[in-house]
Amino acid sequence: MPDLVTIGAFLTSVKNATEIAKALRGADVSLEKAEAKLKMAEIIESLADAKIQAAEILDILQDKDKRIVELENALELKTKLVRQWDVYYEIDEGGNATGSPYCSHCWEVNHNAVHLVASINHNNRDCPACKTSIPRQRARSLEKSAETEGTT
Repeated sequence: MPDLVTIGAFLTSVKNATEIAKALRGADVSLEKAEAKLKMAEIIESLADAKIQAAEILDILQDKDKRIVELENALELKTKLVRQWDVYYEIDEGGNATGSPYCSHCWEVNHNAVHLVASINHNNRDCPACKTSIPRQRARSLEKSAETEGTT
């Protein structure tokens, strides 16, 4: 939900603009030109404030929509990941761990699935996001070979 203060300010600006517009509509012909210009300036200011606040509300809503999509994707991926050794893997149709390893720190702390990459010396796998380093034997790829696929 957008910030209640922002919504309140937006509604106040719209209300002020509406009240000024009603005052202008019901004004006498005797209303002086200067007073009419002042009222028009006030209504323009109120509408400008309302436009700015509406843009802020839209930004807040878009940020929340983006976060909802991120969480939905993480929830969907959660059902597809399994921890094995010190890392996470996707599971295949048979429920077996497969594929390239994901960083356990990034997944457990941020629910962000980040693949580990081979280190320079190839003894470890490193996370490009959090810089966690895991020994290669504890974070190996579990790609199915053509031979094992034919036997399962």
